[in-house]
Amino acid sequence: MKIVHIFKDFYPPLVAGITRYLADVSDAMAQRGHEVEVHVAGVRHSRRDRLPSGVTVHRHREIARALSMPLAPGLVREVKGLEADVLHVHLPNPIGEIGVVLNSGPAVIATFHAQLGKQRLLEPFYGPLRNALLQRASSVLVSSNAMAGAPELERWPEKVHILPYGVSPRLIGAQRRDVQGADGPLRLLFVGRLVYYKGVDVMLRALALVEDATLQIVGDGANRSELEALAGELGVAGRTQFVGSVADAELAAHYSAADVFVLPSVSRAEAFGMAMTEAMSNGLPSISTSLGTGTDWVNIDGQTGLVVPPNEVGLLAAAFEQLRDPGLRARLGSEGARRAASLFSFDRHVSELEAMYREAVA
Repeated sequence: MKIVHIFKDFYPPLVAGITRYLADVSDAMAQRGHEVEVHVAGVRHSRRDRLPSGVTVHRHREIARALSMPLAPGLVREVKGLEADVLHVHLPNPIGEIGVVLNSGPAVIATFHAQLGKQRLLEPFYGPLRNALLQRASSVLVSSNAMAGAPELERWPEKVHILPYGVSPRLIGAQRRDVQGADGPLRLLFVGRLVYYKGVDVMLRALALVEDATLQIVGDGANRSELEALAGELGVAGRTQFVGSVADAELAAHYSAADVFVLPSVSRAEAFGMAMTEAMSNGLPSISTSLGTGTDWVNIDGQTGLVVPPNEVGLLAAAFEQLRDPGLRARLGSEGARRAASLFSFDRHVSELEAMYREAVA
């Protein structure tokens, strides 16, 4: 089959859960013998990259970006005329969706990754486009039961299929360091983009309430300088390391060296928490926030980690203190690894996705 993915960004260069997922799935489908192309924005001058796996990535010129959404007219024109067996469009991405709606040829699979966050004010304008896209699609994929119940999808219940993300095989299997004893500093780890909805500011404020704990922040983003300044104001800069974006091997090493993974997100824009599944796969207990999204299903309070309300600095700090217990961390981490192996298998995800492609073109 010829499979074409449409999104706004790709990994590399953008390090994010969805972009890495898109890269992994594209490579896996190419390795299974399919012809795979990806169309994204994100560059000043359009170009085409051929990856070692055989995947072709078309990067279209981006004029500007507003509310995290690219303006790339060339992407619309190209997608409108694409010939393929399957167009797999990843939402939300209005520019790409316009091209898919205007292309009446190939079968369409849509993945509804997340609801609008700060872009919610655009809903009266974007909603009709999204509805036209979902009407055009033969299947709509979501990562969890919570996302399947999103009001944006209620008109097409028969099309919605739950397909949890698989953890990138590049990020599993690192050698775990010895579990830190109760008397040593608690090694906290955050992995993700430094953007508003991740709640990194809340995490820093919670860190200021506890002693003898360190925090590594892996990832980059628009809020980095603001967060570095906040760490200084709170007096935790000496216990906080802003690592920036790292290659996969280094990221796996960070998972192996930490005691606890923290995902302190404050908005439903955090739809799943892919970094959390990576941490679980590597035996780390997690602390996450109750958002009513897929994160509540990924991390089970008292079973694979701890769950606290969003924006609650004191309760987040209390969760840090609770996980000083090495026995508790070991139990939660072990159960998390079992849950990840059972539910977030990458090979199983790819096989089920491939079956959906075949059904769409049958």
